[in-house]
Parts: sequence; C-alpha cells; structure tokens
Amino acid sequence: FDQLAARLRATARWADAELAACKAIRLAAQESALPSEKLPADSLALRVADVTPEPVGEYDAEHGFGPIFDSKEFLDLLIAAHTSLCALGYDALADGRLKDTIRRAACFGLQLAPLDIRQESTKHRNAVDAIRAATGKYAAGSYLAMSEPDKIAWLSGELETDRPLLRPSAYAALLKEDGPIADPVDRDVLATCAFVASGAPPKSFGAYVISQAQSAADVLAVELLLAEAGLLADERPRIAPLFETLDDLNNAPGQLRELFSAPGYLDRVGHKQEIMVGYSDSAKDAGRLAASWAQYEAQEKMLGVAREFDVELTFFHGKGGTVGRGGNPQTYEAILAHPPETIQGRFRVTEQGEMIAFNFGEPHVAERTCDCFTAGVLRDAFRTAADAPLKPAWRDAMHAISAASCAEYRGVVRELPAFVPYFRAATPELELAALNVGSRPAKRNPKGGVESLRAIPWIFSWTQTRLNLPAWLGVAKLKDTTADEAVVRDMYANFRWFKTNVDLIESLLARTEPLIAAHYDAHLVADPELKALGEDLRTRLDTTIANVLDLTGRDRPSADNFLLQRALTLRNPYVDVLNVIQVAALKKRRALDHPDEDPDLNDALLVAINGIAAGLRNSG
Repeated sequence: FDQLAARLRATARWADAELAACKAIRLAAQESALPSEKLPADSLALRVADVTPEPVGEYDAEHGFGPIFDSKEFLDLLIAAHTSLCALGYDALADGRLKDTIRRAACFGLQLAPLDIRQESTKHRNAVDAIRAATGKYAAGSYLAMSEPDKIAWLSGELETDRPLLRPSAYAALLKEDGPIADPVDRDVLATCAFVASGAPPKSFGAYVISQAQSAADVLAVELLLAEAGLLADERPRIAPLFETLDDLNNAPGQLRELFSAPGYLDRVGHKQEIMVGYSDSAKDAGRLAASWAQYEAQEKMLGVAREFDVELTFFHGKGGTVGRGGNPQTYEAILAHPPETIQGRFRVTEQGEMIAFNFGEPHVAERTCDCFTAGVLRDAFRTAADAPLKPAWRDAMHAISAASCAEYRGVVRELPAFVPYFRAATPELELAALNVGSRPAKRNPKGGVESLRAIPWIFSWTQTRLNLPAWLGVAKLKDTTADEAVVRDMYANFRWFKTNVDLIESLLARTEPLIAAHYDAHLVADPELKALGEDLRTRLDTTIANVLDLTGRDRPSADNFLLQRALTLRNPYVDVLNVIQVAALKKRRALDHPDEDPDLNDALLVAINGIAAGLRNSG
C-alpha cells in the first residue's frame, strides 16, 4: 500500500507540473497574440487553477518512486490491493470505493480518452520522401515517382528490418527549422510522430487515421514514419485508413487485400485492422443515396477480405450530426441498418460539434445515449447475414438507383457552371470562412472549389438557408429509373437499410423550407441565370418530396412523427426570424468595401448563424 500510495503521489505531482507548464505556455501566447487571436477570458485553456505541487515526503524521496503511466500496471496494483484486503477479511472495504476505482481504471485507463491522430495521406508520402532524401541514398522526389507496387515492396522491406533509415540524432535534426527539410508541413508530420513516440505518456493515442487513403502504401508509410520515430510495433497506435470518396470506397476491398498481402504486415498488427468509413466526403462527392449504398457494399466486401486473411476487422464510422454527413438521430435503428456481421461487438463512431452537447451534455441524456448504443450493438450480435438475406433483385435495383442518383447529383454540383457561383451567392459559405465558424479551415485547398471544401461548411451552408440540398439531391431517382417499382416497394417494406435511409431522408425533407431558401435568392442573388438555377433546385426538391411520399405512403414528410412535427411547429417561427435577420446582415455586409471593420454587423451575423444552428439542432 505504501508503494501504491507513493506512486500515485508521484503521478499527481507529474500531472500538476504538466498542467502548470501548459498554462504558462498559454498565458505567454495570450500576451503576444493579436487582439483577434486572443482567447476569451473564460476559455478552458486559461482556467487551469494554479496548483501547489504536493511536497516530496521522506518515504518518497528515499525510494524515488516514479509516476504510473501504464494503465495495466495501475490496474494490477489496484487488483493486488483488492485481493489483499479480501484475504485479510476486509471484503466490505475492498468492494467499496476501491472496486469503483478498479472499474473506472478498466474502462477509462489513466488517459480517460486516448486521442486519435489524423493527417492526410499526401502529407505522409511527402514526409517519407523527405526522410529518404535525408539519407543521401535517394533523390528527392524518388519515392513520389514510384509505382504503388514498388512503394509497397520498398516500405515492407524497410519495416521487416530492425535497421532504421536514420540514426535518432539525424532524425531529430530533421525537425529543426534550419535543418535539411525546408517544408514546414513535412517537419510537422515528423514532429508529430516523434511526439507520439516519446513526448506523451504511453497509450495516450488510440488510432492514427489517414485521411484520403487510396492505397496499401499509405498505411505502410505511416507505419514506417512511426518506426523511424522510435516506436516498436507493439507500441504503435492503430493505423486506420479512411476511405472517403466514392472511388476510394469502391477500391477499398482491393487495397485491403494488397495491405494484408504485404510481407510481415499482419504479424506486426496481430491480425487486427481498423478501417474508417467516410460518410461526409463520400456524400459530398456522389450524393447521399449513392454514397450510402457504396458504404454498404464496401463494408460487405472488406469484411469478406478480412475473413479470407483471418483478420479481426473494426469499422470506424466517420459520421456527422446531419443527414448529409451520415447522421441519424435514431441511433438504435441506425446501428441495425449496418450490413450484417460488420459490427460483431466492435463499433466506433464519431460524435461531432453540437451533437456532443445534445447527446452527452446532461447525465441522464448521456446514459440514455449509451443505452441506445449498447442495445443496438448487443442486438446486432444476435443476427447473421442469413437472418436478413439481401435479395439479388434488391441489389440490382440499388445499383440502378445509385447510378442514376449519382449522375443527377454530379450533373448539378460538378457539371453546371452556374452552380458554384450560385452556392456562394445564395448561402453564407464565404462568410463562414471569413468569420472562422468551425473547428477547422473551411477548405483543404484554399484555391479550390466545392471539391476542396470540407464537408462541414458544405453541409452547414445549405442547412443555414434551410434548403438542405446535399441530403436530398439525387434522391428523386427512387423513381424513374430502370429499377422495378415493385422491387423498390418490396425493399421499403423488408430491407432494413433501405427503409431506414428513406425514412431518414424524409425526416430531413420535413425540416426543409423552400420559401426561406427563396428569400435568400431574392435578396442575395442578382444574376438572372443564378436565380433560375435556384428555382430549378426548388423544383427538383418538389419532385423529390413527391417521389419519397409516393414510396412511403404518407401525405406529407414524416407526417406520423409526432415529436418531429411538434418540434417544427414550436421552433420554426423563431428560426424563420433568424433567417430573415441573417439575410439582411449578409446583404449589408456584402455591400461594404471592408466588412471586417464593422464588428457589430459581424456579431449580428454570428448570432444569427449560431441561433439557426441551435434551433435546427443537427446543423453540422
């Protein structure tokens, strides 16, 4: 007990010192920051209380016990204490707060919530190329010029050896501003890997997510970067490729096969693999309906590849709060709508933005949310593909509907020259970027168009105008395709995934307000051609609503959803007013030569943006 207490005191002293150092860094940055960059006075980053470190007593000083960083070591000490108390007859004491602490330690570890790391695949390729060039054996750009099979072969060969490309001192030199790597992004990638290796306590990181993953080499590249930073195979975070676009989802099973075939890979990861499925960017790329079907089939096929190689597969579902980003407020139904046998008791999903507060902001709500997740995962464990077979006619119908839906969506978003100008005129997209609304830059590429826009501002902009275009554009193709209408009705009655998606889109259509969207056009869109496009989109919306209602048999969207209808009746009058205010603020701001110099106008616009988001509840 003395040893356990001493190590816990050492851990507390370490945590106090780390918090004090973080606060000092924040305060120093606050003093030198520009007024627009200063943190608000009530920022959590500045509210770390000053802590007087616990003094080191004689016992601690004599034995020199260090902090506990390993959750398993901490849990073993607690269990040893529990066993000792029980052996001495102190069962009541052992089963009190000590048992509660053991359960918390088993559930949360010492880190409470391990962090994920996320970086784009192209950044990793550039960093690997920079390391190769730093060895002096390879020319700059040589890695980028290699074919994918050659990359896989070279990376696998390096990972199979115990010899790093660079000595630790040479690797550290690459991180310096005056070092051999000129690109700060490349240095940042290498510095991140170095921090994972030695700058944070063990097990602080859960997964390393690779955005825009396109090949097996993208996974091996991250594995090599972490190895060069000094992490052994059993110390590395899980490396999870994120397949986002329609093409990436369709190619994912083949890339997974190449990854599992790479020499030594499965042995290094213990035949376990995490895959992140991107809902936001795939929907932005192909439309909600086509993307959803691609996600369904990709998971089926990736599961088949995993079984072929005897790999335990975990899918990480990258969803947002809105329908357009894969969200579904019906958590239980959403879980059971996943392809059979793809969960198997392992379910990871993102909770983002305001949905964190809505689902976990109050203890009783958080408990209810966890109950829904648990019930869904448990229920899924008792079903197999044989319990709900996917009829060949259903699959054929979905292929036809998906292709037609994707063609309509891309025909508008990608092929109409007027679409991007209309989008920027009729929505607050440009203002969202200028006012720094959101947790990340609005674009991955500041010079790009819609394809470079992040999914959050893409969805958020259309939600603000109440048109909700990304969630329904292309859904009208539930009818008027080569798919047999009787088969489509059979799917709605008996195919759980299909019915869940149709009902979800219908609930979004119930929240859509074309008259509000028309008000934005009337006051913000001057070009007659762009106004005509707005009218065309609202006509497409009418067609979509009619086709969905013809399938569901209701007289208006979600007519039988009493809670939703009551919520819309109560909140729409207030949100409508905020939309009118936002249009007036946008019109006035766009007429100014220097809009950033009118703080009152910007504040009014921010209040309207946040008010609409709060009123609609699932805006990002």
